[in-house]
Amino acid sequence: MSDITTTTQDTYRNACITAYSFLASAIERAKENRGQTAAEYMGVLLLVAVIITAVVGSGVGSDLAGFLKDKVKAIADIK
Repeated sequence: MSDITTTTQDTYRNACITAYSFLASAIERAKENRGQTAAEYMGVLLLVAVIITAVVGSGVGSDLAGFLKDKVKAIADIK
């Protein structure tokens, strides 16, 4: 019985050490600034994609296009 308990404890201890090592290295990587710019660009691109999808899906796109065409024509007529 002692061998089973010792083997189980050793296995559990090794699993805990492995998990702790993995988490410690993940926390250290999270503290680094490396790759931060790429993550920020992805966030901005996601936000732009959501806005474009909302504009196209709501039908406001055609109204906005008409408004912008009128403004461009107004600017062209001024000259």
